[in-house]
Amino acid sequence: MHLAKRLASTISRATAVIALVATTATSAHAAAANAKVILLGADDVCAYCAAYNTAARQYATEKGIDLKIVTNKFDAAQQAAQVDQAIAQKPAAILLWAIDGTALLPSMHKIQRAGIPLLLTNVLPDQKYNSLWAGYSGVNDEALARAGAHLLVDGFKAKGLGTTGEIIELTGYVGQAQVIARQHGFEDELAKIAPGIKIVGVQPGNWDQGTATTAAAGLFTKFGANIKGVYAQEDAMAAGAIVAAERAGLAPAKMAIVGSGCEPVGVELLKSGKLYGTVLQSPMDEAHYAIDGVVDLLNGKAPDKLRYVPHPAVTGKESVDSVCKSWPKSSS
Repeated sequence: MHLAKRLASTISRATAVIALVATTATSAHAAAANAKVILLGADDVCAYCAAYNTAARQYATEKGIDLKIVTNKFDAAQQAAQVDQAIAQKPAAILLWAIDGTALLPSMHKIQRAGIPLLLTNVLPDQKYNSLWAGYSGVNDEALARAGAHLLVDGFKAKGLGTTGEIIELTGYVGQAQVIARQHGFEDELAKIAPGIKIVGVQPGNWDQGTATTAAAGLFTKFGANIKGVYAQEDAMAAGAIVAAERAGLAPAKMAIVGSGCEPVGVELLKSGKLYGTVLQSPMDEAHYAIDGVVDLLNGKAPDKLRYVPHPAVTGKESVDSVCKSWPKSSS
């Protein structure tokens, strides 16, 4: 009889523990389900941004997250105001694609003071401020650019251009954290592996093909046929450089032209032979990593402090489509 009572007591305690675990798991899942999250990002006028926003919206729906996307046209001041508006709505979390990783630091302090969890995507500010955010997922800008430097040197070899020569460089907006990181990564790596290849001109293309065409045209006018290669921080800007080169009477296929992104325009140019190579930065990967971080956060699991998307390099001689996946069409 005494043994039967002890057994009954043990069973009762085990049942209670199981119930507690089940309740905790249910509560954790409920924390993520239909939670209101605000993504402050970049406008769909940028093709990469549009693909990212579409992928984030679709994946958030799959994960049961009520995602509100608020965008702006690369205006840091406007985004700072959008942060204030987001804080007032008291969301479960804020996902921030900082238009300018330095200019938005005061806004990140505001989010922290408001007690709202913050996750960063796509743009990583100076990591000495990483106490302001729970985690970052997205591109490793410096690593991406270092891979670009190796591609450019390979392009010189493949085109029979030797180990010396002049190139030009096209960047995004001046002063952006990601632009600074990419410029440092590319220039530092190129100096190490190919000191005979010299960058004679650097101009901002502002992540835009038209702007990059104008910027590259000015550099081709100044340096002429001496230019053997181009490094562009994005495929769209590489496309602009190719247009400018053709207008200047130069043959892009004979030059070492390298971009970044595996963007649709880059894929087309890789296959045509006008773009030598690019480095993958997938908007789908970035969006999925970001939403996975949100889910972890809302379910009480600490997200990775740093989670970088893959950055394989690819040239037109390889299986481009196996690396550069098709982008989703906008569903906004």
